[in-house]
Amino acid sequence: MESCNPESPLKQDFQKEYNIILFGETGAGKSTLINYLTNYFGNGTPGNFKIAIPTKHHVATEGLEHHEDNVQDATKSQTRACTVYNFREQDTIFNFIDTPGLSDTEGPEQDDFNVRQIMGAAEQSGMLTAIILVINGTQARATVTLRNTLCLLRSSIPDVLLQNLVVVLTNCSVTTVNFDLVHLEPWTIAESNVFHMNNCALSRPVSQWTKNERMKKNMEMEWECSMETIEELTQNLKQLGGKATEAFKQMRINRDRIKSQLQSILAEVKKFQDLQNELDIMKTTQQHISTDIEKYSDYKRTKQVEYTELEKCDFYSTICTECCKLCYECWTHVNSPKAVRYARPRSTPTISGIISFFNATFGGNCHCGHTPYSHYDDNVKSVKKTKTVEEILEDIKTAYDDSVSKNEQIQSKIGGLDADIAALKHALDAKEMEILECCDGLKKLCSQFNFVDELQGVIDVMERDARSLTSTVARVDAENRIRSIKHLVDTLSSAGKSG
Repeated sequence: MESCNPESPLKQDFQKEYNIILFGETGAGKSTLINYLTNYFGNGTPGNFKIAIPTKHHVATEGLEHHEDNVQDATKSQTRACTVYNFREQDTIFNFIDTPGLSDTEGPEQDDFNVRQIMGAAEQSGMLTAIILVINGTQARATVTLRNTLCLLRSSIPDVLLQNLVVVLTNCSVTTVNFDLVHLEPWTIAESNVFHMNNCALSRPVSQWTKNERMKKNMEMEWECSMETIEELTQNLKQLGGKATEAFKQMRINRDRIKSQLQSILAEVKKFQDLQNELDIMKTTQQHISTDIEKYSDYKRTKQVEYTELEKCDFYSTICTECCKLCYECWTHVNSPKAVRYARPRSTPTISGIISFFNATFGGNCHCGHTPYSHYDDNVKSVKKTKTVEEILEDIKTAYDDSVSKNEQIQSKIGGLDADIAALKHALDAKEMEILECCDGLKKLCSQFNFVDELQGVIDVMERDARSLTSTVARVDAENRIRSIKHLVDTLSSAGKSG
């Protein structure tokens, strides 16, 4: 924001300072008003115009900085940046902030950019004496561009400064004005804060009226009336109490935070979609793995196995200690010469020992191939039995174990995704809550704030992106959030209309 001063005064030499910002649509006459102020404070006359900002018919004479573009094109805002013009009056300095026009042919994006510049300039001023709405007084009704401008202004001016609103109706007098102040509702402007200026002297070349006495006389009369109006305006500004511009800062913070959170929600919804897609894939994979687990779970088989077990009986049998077999079972029943040689009735250990010694000495090796010394006698017999044993099919068991391991891994991933999605939904809820709080804060700062204009663009993008979501869960969640934000917008907008 540039600062320009025709006389370059030192501000510390002044006891009073007034900051005034100009608002208005493109072509309403803000820059012309600055030129009239330049003439008023610089003692300019119709024969010696003081021009701070170049116009279609007049070049700049004061050597001041300005941000005017092609002054020949009336359809576009000539002022492209906020510029402060300082004017001195005895011990007082007036800082008039010229701003870019609204509702020009560059479209809503340019308007949004300009509004941000204007609000930034107002915020930087620290204290604001007045907001001057510059309106073309020849308009009998509010045109589309004027309605759009007023809508932008209502969303830009905090309620705390509404008592400091001043209206300057240009290109008219109090008797020729066509514009009805009812178009400013719900704002109500005090009659003492409404001024009329027929600032046509700078809207035509000097040669057009200097040679026509009647036209010159009318122009000089209008010029004098305009200077008197500026005198009244400056006196009125001195009566208005300055207001701190902290509200502009808070509005900017809330607006930026709302848009930031909405953009963040857009990104988070896409992330939600990716997580949900991954979760769906994981759950489908888990279903296949569960099928494999069930398929390979029958990796055990049972079969009947025969085996021999020794049981006590009334007869002796000979057991080999080397091969753990019954070499001669119940030999008292065996009728063979060799068996007879080995046979002996149940007897005392002494007799059994003598017989064993005899057999070991003269009988030779047993048919199992081991010596008699490797044998002993016991009253047991062998009994064949069957038992059921369990057999593991190793290849099926391996497939089963592999499936179980995969299931554990994927279950862990599913748990992680569930946790990530829950955390993401919690973050989205928190962002929605912050948007609601910021909207509520904006509503308190500026009761006429247009939430539809502010949020509709982002809501449109959210709805478009929601239609592209392939996850049903993600789409339902996104649509619910959009409905919640739209409901908030409708509620706040209705409250503004009723207020």
